[in-house]
Amino acid sequence: MIQYLSINHQNTSLTDREDYLQKLEVDAKEPSVLLQTCNRVEVYYGDGEVPEQVARHLFRVVCGLESAIVGERAVQGQVKDAYIKACNGKQKLSVGIHKLFECALQIGKQVRLETQISHGAVSHSLAAIELMEQEQIVVKSAHIVLIGVNKLTADILKFLKNKGAQHVTLLNRTLSKAEELAAVYGAEVHSLDNLDEILASADVVISATSSVEHIIKPENVAVSHRALYIDLAFPRDVDPAVGKLPNIKLYNIGDVEHLVQQNVHIREDEVAKAELLIEIEIHKLNEIMSRRKNQQVIRVVARSSKLSQIQVQEVFRRIPGVPHTVVFSESFGDKHLNISLLNGEAPDDMFTRELDYALLNGEADIAIHSAKDLPVKLNDELEVIAIYEAFDKTDSLVSRNHLTLAQLPAGARVGTSSPLRRAELLALRSDLKVVGIRGCIEERVDQVKRGDVDAVIVATCALKRLGMANEIAEVLPFETHPMQGRLAITARKGREDLKSIFKKDSLV
Repeated sequence: MIQYLSINHQNTSLTDREDYLQKLEVDAKEPSVLLQTCNRVEVYYGDGEVPEQVARHLFRVVCGLESAIVGERAVQGQVKDAYIKACNGKQKLSVGIHKLFECALQIGKQVRLETQISHGAVSHSLAAIELMEQEQIVVKSAHIVLIGVNKLTADILKFLKNKGAQHVTLLNRTLSKAEELAAVYGAEVHSLDNLDEILASADVVISATSSVEHIIKPENVAVSHRALYIDLAFPRDVDPAVGKLPNIKLYNIGDVEHLVQQNVHIREDEVAKAELLIEIEIHKLNEIMSRRKNQQVIRVVARSSKLSQIQVQEVFRRIPGVPHTVVFSESFGDKHLNISLLNGEAPDDMFTRELDYALLNGEADIAIHSAKDLPVKLNDELEVIAIYEAFDKTDSLVSRNHLTLAQLPAGARVGTSSPLRRAELLALRSDLKVVGIRGCIEERVDQVKRGDVDAVIVATCALKRLGMANEIAEVLPFETHPMQGRLAITARKGREDLKSIFKKDSLV
């Protein structure tokens, strides 16, 4: 069963949330989604059914109904980022969590499109500007210091620019990021190494970083004039003790939100509309999970190389939550490395034969292939049910010392298994010696490193999928195989149920 733990602005203080976050230990062995915002720290975990109260809570969170500033927009992106980060983690999320977050992000968009819940909602960035005006800061002449580079500080810079601010300084640990943002709005840029010097002349300091420790402590602040500090970070950037110093007035994120709530009026009918849409989405989620109980587990067969395993993961990332099992098999081509593809010795089904057998014998439902490995003519009982577009169709040269094609010495030995690549290569460098090469991508690159060959030609997308893009010496101007980089799924004819599952983004 899917469960969640939550501490938020409604049941804890800012200090309690900071302490909780510092002590929080998420079990790396149990797949989960950690959601951290200014108002809350939540962990979603488990498998199986999604209780309505869990779905209702997350849906209200993503719609901004549980935010301190009701209807605020930032939480939608924060939930999305938390989910994506969890998806990219080492542990595979459960189907229930996938469906819960997919539906949550959908209802978040729908509520903001179909209601006025976010109309006139005050953001933290605008609240900071309004707070400056409330404290009678003359924006045009004040020395204003921003700390951190993110959407929040970017929005504040934009508002300050619109109000005619002339003296804005942006501080950040990474100067290049600060310079890029400051260039748009004409702000001055400094490193955090200059913090004490910059704070000494600041009239307003607004900090919003992701630091886990206080950036500004009492010993950093030495001012003889009145200064306003606004801490929009969670955990806090400014030590609360700073607020007790003479001439300093400090507001933290909770203070800002409390002031905002006094000035923001959200119409009750818009909240009611949002809550109705949430209940409808909960019903949809229940239907999805109910159907899944009776859903067949898809049996997958694929080649046993590391690249093939990554390709299987790539396919199922398109349809998260679809139950499946995978069997990896050596193909005829994997077993017979002595067969030369350059000399036309290879049978047409060299890389699909064993996978085809598994489909025909009822041992698997689908086979996942590199599309260019498909035979010209499939077995009469099989068909391609999906083809996914390549994210890169080019060829790359991998060479010793990262030499480009033009830099390779005359007579250099270049390995490939493709007659098309051989022809393209010799058209550019007829002096090179083309040699047949077999084996997985990693083995081909190793042959270059061992000196067995001077270079090899490999599909760029294969290197990128394997995390080996750093091996590329040059992307070649070749006319590549029309199916290069694409992924293909085959199955027995007549499996309309499988076609409906894999049709999303498919070229067929």
